[in-house]
Amino acid sequence: REFLVMAKVVALITSTPSNEVIKVNQRKLDGVLKAKGVRFEEVDGLLPENKELRSKLFDLSNLRGKYPQVFIEDGGEYEFVGDWDAFEAMVENDTVSETTARMQGIKTFSSVFSKCM
Repeated sequence: REFLVMAKVVALITSTPSNEVIKVNQRKLDGVLKAKGVRFEEVDGLLPENKELRSKLFDLSNLRGKYPQVFIEDGGEYEFVGDWDAFEAMVENDTVSETTARMQGIKTFSSVFSKCM
């Protein structure tokens, strides 16, 4: 019997945010993902055991030391989705119709994260 592995969101966060904005954005990210029923895992970029994965994710995003960042992990492969601003825009764009979003190349939360829900 075959087992289907579903994609999940990987949220790269920091346990010691350097300012209140990062702290609030990480909390909002967690809240949105939970509210929308998205499978996700938080990876604390400051923990020594996450150093290798953190470096890999920073290399993908080209945003070293910036938190939070959002990735999709599917079958061991990681795809950079965006930083907080990009993620927030996708959530807001969910009000745009699918047709309009597709025609105008607008990334919506539903279209980007559908394989993680």
